[in-house]
Amino acid sequence: STREPSLSSSSSAAELSDGCGSLEFPFLALLVSGGHNLLVLVEGIGSYKILGTTLDDAVGEAYDKVARLLGLDLSSGGGPAVEALALEGDPLAFDFP
Repeated sequence: STREPSLSSSSSAAELSDGCGSLEFPFLALLVSGGHNLLVLVEGIGSYKILGTTLDDAVGEAYDKVARLLGLDLSSGGGPAVEALALEGDPLAFDFP
C-alpha cells in the first residue's frame, strides 16, 4: 500500500527545522529523499503545509534504476554509483553552452 507522505512521521520535519537558520517565514522548501520528494510551504517552526509530492519514483529510486540499467554496483546506493562513474568521464567530451 502507498502511504501519504507526512512531515510529522519522519525526520524530514526535524531536518527542515534545523535548516531554517535565518530565513524569513513563510518560505518554500523542496525536500528530496529516497522515499518521497515534497514541496512544502513553511509558515513557521512546526507549521508546514505539503503543496506537492512525487507520484511515482523519488530521486533516489531513479538513481537506483539508472545504476541497475548501467550494471553498476549498488552496494553503496545508486546515487554514489552513478557519481563514481561520472567522475571517470571526460569533462570536455561535450561542448555545453
